[in-house]
Amino acid sequence: MAKVNKFETPLLRVSRPREACQRCRSAKVKCDGKLPACTACEKAGRSAECSSTSDGVAKGKERSYVASLETRVEKLENQISQAKARKAAASNLLDMVSAQTFLSPEIPLQAGNTRAQRKEASNIDDLVSDFGFLSVNATARDFHGFTKEMSYARLVLSTSSLEEMPRPTNNVLPQRHATAPLIEHYLGNVHVLYPFLTETKIYGSIDAVYQGYADPMDHWTTRLVLAIAYASLSRRRGDTQYQDAVCHAGSALDYIEAVIHPGSVVGIQAMVLLVLYSMLDPHHFKSWYLIGLASRAMVDIGLHQDPPPELQLKESELDLRRRIYLCVYVLDRSISMVYRRGFSFTDDSANVTPPKLRQGSTTTNQFFFYGLESAEQLGRLHRIKSPAYQKLFQSSRPALEDTWSFMATSLQDVHRWWAEVPDQIDKSMKQLLHCDVLFSSILILSPSGLDRKLNEYGKFLIFDYAFEYAETMSSISQDQEKVPFYTSHDLLRTSFVAQRFLSLLLQDSNLIFSGIVPNLPRDSDPWSAPPGIYSCAVGEKVDRASRCLNLLERILEWLGPRFGLSSPLNEFKVNSRLVRQLLEACYANWDGSLNVSLDYTFPTAPMFGPAK
Repeated sequence: MAKVNKFETPLLRVSRPREACQRCRSAKVKCDGKLPACTACEKAGRSAECSSTSDGVAKGKERSYVASLETRVEKLENQISQAKARKAAASNLLDMVSAQTFLSPEIPLQAGNTRAQRKEASNIDDLVSDFGFLSVNATARDFHGFTKEMSYARLVLSTSSLEEMPRPTNNVLPQRHATAPLIEHYLGNVHVLYPFLTETKIYGSIDAVYQGYADPMDHWTTRLVLAIAYASLSRRRGDTQYQDAVCHAGSALDYIEAVIHPGSVVGIQAMVLLVLYSMLDPHHFKSWYLIGLASRAMVDIGLHQDPPPELQLKESELDLRRRIYLCVYVLDRSISMVYRRGFSFTDDSANVTPPKLRQGSTTTNQFFFYGLESAEQLGRLHRIKSPAYQKLFQSSRPALEDTWSFMATSLQDVHRWWAEVPDQIDKSMKQLLHCDVLFSSILILSPSGLDRKLNEYGKFLIFDYAFEYAETMSSISQDQEKVPFYTSHDLLRTSFVAQRFLSLLLQDSNLIFSGIVPNLPRDSDPWSAPPGIYSCAVGEKVDRASRCLNLLERILEWLGPRFGLSSPLNEFKVNSRLVRQLLEACYANWDGSLNVSLDYTFPTAPMFGPAK
């Protein structure tokens, strides 16, 4: 019995309710709904007048919709026929090569078949993309009131957009020489963290655009690289750099239909570029939605798994797959943690070898002029943080028999990694990584519902981590020469640290400022205990708390106007008033000893929920 290939004879069973045409409905006769004209209209000789009365399609447009679907189906059938012909040709070629191999063993078996296999795989990807467009468009026709064809790109845009991007009045590119510092800024601050595009691809796209032979992905890459660079250099929403960024991003959207489509590696790279821009322009795009869509598209084509050795991919192709996965993974984890939401996919579902990112790698030496150690270290950090976040925030709490033991182990892993970060990493990048470590440490110590159960040692750790975070971020804000890739998410991280610090002081001020020396838990070691945590006098702790509040307010004043978000600063000013009164009371009652006597009643601390 011949084996039936399910991909050659797919079971396309579509059930739709049939509606009577206008003539049959008016005459109140049975209509079989046959296309292009029902049987009753054919017998009456009025086939041309037969039309549906579907409310989902405007009158006069019914048959044009059907015709558009029929045209696309015909296109898909032609592609299937062509794929079958190529398959037959490749099979004949394989037989020929096999016969030659039998007669002449020195001829490799894969010599003639590799190109045909790759071409066939590319055609299959295109075919899958067309089926995706067909299904999305057919769905959009019946729902949500769409008045024109809905594509995958439009679906991505409508899902992730907040404010509509203004259409650029002047989308002329700057002079080629004027883009050089912008490209250098992108490569030195963004690419070194997220190398999902090679440097040769970036420069190649820019050259193609300026020399007039660019494809849509070249235009998309050039426009968004410039937009990200301008937005990263902006110091206040609405300034010249921000306006230039919005202009280039708006121009890039002209090519979204051609670059963002399912079943495509290029489509994922295009979405990651948009994710990076959305982190700098939170008023126009929702980064969590975008990275979720990019993650699912990545999983859909299997980039979350290393390909089997039988495929015999080139080292450059394999390395590119792994770098795209790494960047999507890091962004998905980072953005989800900032908003305290779920990951797009679990660690257990992925199996990808880390890419070779160090400069001088045998596979990437010809491409990389910038050291990518920062990207490698960022990937390592998120692979450490991810299991802790999933266990503490995304799983059933009763599964943890000893929550503190798990927290302590996670903190040890994070701080052990930080102690091993190589010295050759740029200072500004190390500051960025350090802030991520401190934010993650506070997050690990702050699972929902366990504030009251956290031991005294953990509360002192939050105090010290928040103070160190405030000092590090403050030093960055004062450095006007070198500011790395800081985004609106750093504003949300600072807001979370500030809220957690205020909550700690309001709920546990008697512990923090009493001079009590808590016992070290059995699971603690030097990795998770900042030096001198127990040696501070009460007066010094009060000074550090006051300085931390001032620094956090200064950071929010710096980042808020930069991204046009004033609510974090306003909320902090309101919530910190009571804490400042508390610190004044501590000063008034401190007698210079290790103990402080407070005659003060503290209200219940406000509950700080997830970032909006």
